[in-house]
Amino acid sequence: MKRLMSAAVLVVLAAAPAASQDVKATLMNDFERQRANVLGMVDAMPESGLRTAPTDGVRDFAQQIEHVVSGNVNIVRSGVDRPVMIEGHSPEVYLNSKEDLKRFVNAGFDAVHEMIMAETATTLTADAELFGRATVERWQLIKTAYEHAVWTLGATVPYLRMQGASPPGYNLIPG
Repeated sequence: MKRLMSAAVLVVLAAAPAASQDVKATLMNDFERQRANVLGMVDAMPESGLRTAPTDGVRDFAQQIEHVVSGNVNIVRSGVDRPVMIEGHSPEVYLNSKEDLKRFVNAGFDAVHEMIMAETATTLTADAELFGRATVERWQLIKTAYEHAVWTLGATVPYLRMQGASPPGYNLIPG
């Protein structure tokens, strides 16, 4: 019986790194698909529509895209959604230029990529604070960043339609 228990423990311990690699691969795939979806929305928006909003008092299109990126970076980094400064990127520039907005998007997703790649089996299952209101495992916190971005990006569809643009197809299929 002791041998059987020891063998079972070894199997679980050996599987942990593989499982964490699967989780990391899934997270990376999700965020890379999301990067492409965000860039597709930016590409679809006419340059003249970057600073438009469907009504007063809400973020304009470029600010919504900025919020996707900031949310991803900061929720993954700290469990809190707040504005983020990415070195070499100024809001006065990227909020007013499609090309600069796309560079900002890529820089943010590159930062998320680096943070996820730095995760280990231990850190992915470690406790993390989410919005100071809940304790979740780190992988769940990262998935929350992804979900937050999906909701935020989805809200930009009317922005595009108001500018006479069609949103690109949304890639839902992991690959």
